[in-house]
Amino acid sequence: MSDTEPAAPTEPTAPTESTPSPASPTRESIRAELEATKTQYHALRNSLSEEDWKQKSGNPSWNVRQLMWHMSWANGYTMQGVESCRKGKGTNPPNWIADFGNTWITRIGSRGATRESVGEKYDESHAKVLAALEGVQEDEWQKGARVFNQDLTIEKIFRSIREHFKEHERDIKKGLGRA
Repeated sequence: MSDTEPAAPTEPTAPTESTPSPASPTRESIRAELEATKTQYHALRNSLSEEDWKQKSGNPSWNVRQLMWHMSWANGYTMQGVESCRKGKGTNPPNWIADFGNTWITRIGSRGATRESVGEKYDESHAKVLAALEGVQEDEWQKGARVFNQDLTIEKIFRSIREHFKEHERDIKKGLGRA
């Protein structure tokens, strides 16, 4: 090639696991939703007194402390859901087993949880969620699977974090008479 010959066109390099995907409207709207949810989680956490922490929630299975722990713990399963959707196959135990496991993991896991520890746990899981979000390729958002007996896509998995928070925020506020 001489200075007067044009350079050969090059193909754009596809993002790899080590290079983040370019920003997309879907990714950016999900990121904004996740950041808003994190802010709302911490605002709710900070609004709870020591007495509130021990109160029953509007969810008959859990008290306020248990629900706050449950929300921070559940986000840690985002990457597993994304991988299930990529493969087109998820884990689908009978509902009674999943519900039983969820209830008891939360009851046992939340023992000794404090407002500070659940805040730290939420922040750790939030960072993992954002890392998982960065790894999603543009052609993957609608890949889906049946996961824990719900039809989900990769996009729905990320968006479910906000829905999950809103559900349990209502439970907490109802239990505390703030609904």
